[in-house]
Amino acid sequence: MRIRRFALVGLFAVLVLPFMDGGTPAAQAQQSFAKPYLVASETYYTLDTPNGMMSVRYHGEYQNNQTKDLLALPFFIMPGAQNLSVTAEGSSLEVAVVEGNEALAAPGVGVVKLPRNLKPKARITVEASYSIPSRSGKLMTLEPGIIETPFIGQGPGSFVLVDVPSEGDTYLDPGCLRATAQPNEVKDAGRVRWVCGEVTIIALNGDDPDVLKRCAAMDDKCRQRALPETFSAYVQSITDLSKVSKLEGDVAMPDGRNVHMALRYFQRDQAWAQKQWALAQKAFPMLETLFGFPYKGDTVTMRQSHHIDRIGAAGVALNGQVLLATDTGFDEEVTVHELAHMWASSNLDTKWLWEGLAEYGASSLAPELGFTPVDRGWSAMPYKDPLATWYNGSDVYNPDYWYGKAGAFFRAFEQAVGGREAMTAVLSRMDDEPALLPLDAGWFMDQGEWVSGKNLDQLFLDWVYQPLTAKPLLSQRREAHDSVTALQARAQTLGLSGMPSDIYDNLLAWVFEPIAEQVAKANKVLDAYSEVVALSEQNGLGRPEGVNQFWGKKRVADTLVVVENQRQAITTIVSSAKAIENKPADNPAWAKMAEAREKYAAGDFSGAKAAAAGAVTTAYNEVAAGKMIEIAKEKQASFSAGFFGRIGLMFANPDDDLKKAEAAQAAGDGETALKLAKSAYTAWDGATQRGIQRLAMLAAVMCALTFGVWFILRRLEGPVTVKKSGQGHVLEVDPSRRASWKDWENSKE
Repeated sequence: MRIRRFALVGLFAVLVLPFMDGGTPAAQAQQSFAKPYLVASETYYTLDTPNGMMSVRYHGEYQNNQTKDLLALPFFIMPGAQNLSVTAEGSSLEVAVVEGNEALAAPGVGVVKLPRNLKPKARITVEASYSIPSRSGKLMTLEPGIIETPFIGQGPGSFVLVDVPSEGDTYLDPGCLRATAQPNEVKDAGRVRWVCGEVTIIALNGDDPDVLKRCAAMDDKCRQRALPETFSAYVQSITDLSKVSKLEGDVAMPDGRNVHMALRYFQRDQAWAQKQWALAQKAFPMLETLFGFPYKGDTVTMRQSHHIDRIGAAGVALNGQVLLATDTGFDEEVTVHELAHMWASSNLDTKWLWEGLAEYGASSLAPELGFTPVDRGWSAMPYKDPLATWYNGSDVYNPDYWYGKAGAFFRAFEQAVGGREAMTAVLSRMDDEPALLPLDAGWFMDQGEWVSGKNLDQLFLDWVYQPLTAKPLLSQRREAHDSVTALQARAQTLGLSGMPSDIYDNLLAWVFEPIAEQVAKANKVLDAYSEVVALSEQNGLGRPEGVNQFWGKKRVADTLVVVENQRQAITTIVSSAKAIENKPADNPAWAKMAEAREKYAAGDFSGAKAAAAGAVTTAYNEVAAGKMIEIAKEKQASFSAGFFGRIGLMFANPDDDLKKAEAAQAAGDGETALKLAKSAYTAWDGATQRGIQRLAMLAAVMCALTFGVWFILRRLEGPVTVKKSGQGHVLEVDPSRRASWKDWENSKE
């Protein structure tokens, strides 16, 4: 994005201050930006694109911020305003108007005489409305089917709200958001409301949904902040699509993907469009090669503008959307510059970085693309302000100085790191760690030094930072970086590359105090690793990669754990080998030992320890299994199964287990042989006792069953009566009492 600052200070002083305090011209000029009031405002623009007209409504809440009364208050007005009406506290107000000037891209000013003197700290609300009929000038186009215009904000504390047709093709400033609140009257009219506040906040936080949500809901923190009070948003609204054309097609990128590119333009500018289209198709893949990382989108859409340059922007670009001015005198450079913003925009934290890299991209490709970049003459200007002060403390507002110096810095940076190949190596890292975004100047300094091995202190002191305040910090940084560089050099002699992650994180964050202690701990880890390497090579185990995989990716403490794990693996392998040294070569224990060595060589130290220990266990199991088989055989020979013994052997087959144990022993599976031999021996040895236990359990079950039957029958018993003599011998249950189970067989159906 290319921006010019317009000189509105004098305009404001001349037009506004005479109405406010009657001071001397010198006093008035001194107060031109030290405004004697605070204001929070909303300016509403309603676009009638089909008819090429626009209506405007202004709401401003003012507070007197000086020690004397205020008699009048100003607000900015769009050029071409008609039918202006202003009210406050229910009364129509007298307004002194100075018309805006399209040729100078200057807004109009309305100064209202207040219905009462505004006392210090007192507040008042001013309402205004006006309309803008169809017109076509250097700043605005309002004609049936097309509206292209910037919008006047009211400076710090203001919002611009724009109601655009929901149908057609509409482009708004990248710092505008679809408003959360969509009033019924806006929707019923077939329009959509957008809100534009401090566009920098929105542009820099495009990937932060919380910020976007709050700004779309008109959170006060998103109100405009920057000076000067001038145009703060832009729209291109087209409902008559017959007046525009489009070029589109796929562009093959170096990473093998196709990106769909489109250029929307006005039909009368066919020649301009064809030229920019051909340039864009060629430049876009070249930019991806230059920056060294893929374009993150699948599409890029460019739009032509006839007016954006009149408010100080030769182009605007963000998130796959590009707006291009026409007939600037350097249109080719603008096109490549704006396309370069597809790699350098909201992923960077300050304006000088993203504009400097876009300038670098355009100037780097200019010779091959066949255009000559504009000579801004920045180095001959009487300014020395460092790049970090652009919009951050500097009183310099000359865009040629800032754009020229920012682009020149990255060309100097390229030379300092060793040329184009090294520069691309630095830029290619911009998308490696998304958690670090947006990247700052310190990131480029760090990555430039790590890629090139060069000291960039003086380069950044000469170009970027304020020397008086930056030198102490850069001195501390240099000490930290030098100590880490020495640590890395020592690590490389041991085959370790990179640096521990906790050291890396602190260097990137420019937190240097803990570095000395971290480096000391890391050197102790290297001491321990040096001993482990010597021990490993002494025992013929070589130098595996396990520690190297952690050194450049994990914390110092994590690497120490791996070093000690490796030491333990060596000790286990050596002791295990000694324990089985007398075993024949075909003994299964040696297979386990070979497995341990393989895992050690692969850096799997825990697996190596387990396998080495398993070799000793295998050897032990082989001996133990032989002895256990002999013991089981002796038990088998002496076993005599009595009544209880036969009960105890039910569900067991010790003879078969013993045979399987002998087969496993012959096959070299000592672990299985030992388990089966133990099972056979246990079956014979405890048969009688298990038989008694099983019978005892059976008796207990029978007793419980008997008791249960008795208990149930007892519950079913009931008293009976006997019939009198001559009435038969059938027992009858007393009808007033429950029946007895004994009567069931004698009862009638």
